[in-house]
Amino acid sequence: MYQDGIWPNEEPSEQDLNNAMESAVPFAVDCLAFESWLAFIFIPKMRILLKQEMPLPPMQITPAAEIYLSSAHQRTLSQLQVIDNIANGDIG
Repeated sequence: MYQDGIWPNEEPSEQDLNNAMESAVPFAVDCLAFESWLAFIFIPKMRILLKQEMPLPPMQITPAAEIYLSSAHQRTLSQLQVIDNIANGDIG
């Protein structure tokens, strides 16, 4: 995300993060930009799971990323696909 220039410049307010955590909308796009959801909700959650050696839940983030991010952000899209593949056991 840094290399693609899409890392958010500002962290969302605590209220915005709380609203996003309670959102029933996929990726909390009713509360945050997709990039902010990745940076401030998804990545921290994945770090916690990895640090605690917990299994990753099955996920399909790449299809949403392809909608919300420009195709010019290929590095980010490629990395999200790798994460999806690992989480879904599609490695090898």
